[in-house]
Amino acid sequence: MLRGALLAVPKGELEAGRAFGLSPWKLTRRIWLPRAIRIALPTIAGEIVMQLKATPLAFTVTVMDLYAVANKVRQDTLLVYEPLLVVTVFYLVLTAVIARVFRGLEAQVPVRR
Repeated sequence: MLRGALLAVPKGELEAGRAFGLSPWKLTRRIWLPRAIRIALPTIAGEIVMQLKATPLAFTVTVMDLYAVANKVRQDTLLVYEPLLVVTVFYLVLTAVIARVFRGLEAQVPVRR
């Protein structure tokens, strides 16, 4: 992802920075990296949400704990679907929070043109 983002920075911007007399370090720090991060953020956000859903550790710790609580509630109250719906809503909210955080990050990163 990062390699693709670095390659996606328009060559004209880099040439303009060189023509302006920026050193390679300043060119990288002020033009290349901010632009590449801006390009890569949506992809990184999607990958983090996918990792949240697919990571065995997150599954083992949170899903099994939540599922165990849901089963306990089902045994105690004889409610079948409601506890599972609460677990589902929890994961939807967690995913929405992560997506909103990255949307805020995308809005904070300045677009330099």
